[in-house]
Amino acid sequence: GRRPSPRLLDRLTAGFMLVVCWLVATLNPSILGMIETLGGPVIAALLFLMPMYAVRKVPAMRRYAGKLSNVFVVVIGLISISALVYSLLQ
Repeated sequence: GRRPSPRLLDRLTAGFMLVVCWLVATLNPSILGMIETLGGPVIAALLFLMPMYAVRKVPAMRRYAGKLSNVFVVVIGLISISALVYSLLQ
């Protein structure tokens, strides 16, 4: 594993930014629609899934693990994320 040179990384980064900016300017997407579409799953993951992950991994919260309500919260979180993904694919 050799490290790439800083000059190569600078050129790759500049090329990537050029291509992305060109695509955005050409396609002209609706930024509000993108924020709404991508923000929904992130908020659902933060509200539903991250607390349940913390219940399993954080020692101070382990006393809340194994409850039926945790399963309910995870299922509802997955349903909300899957509904948003389904709306993206249509």
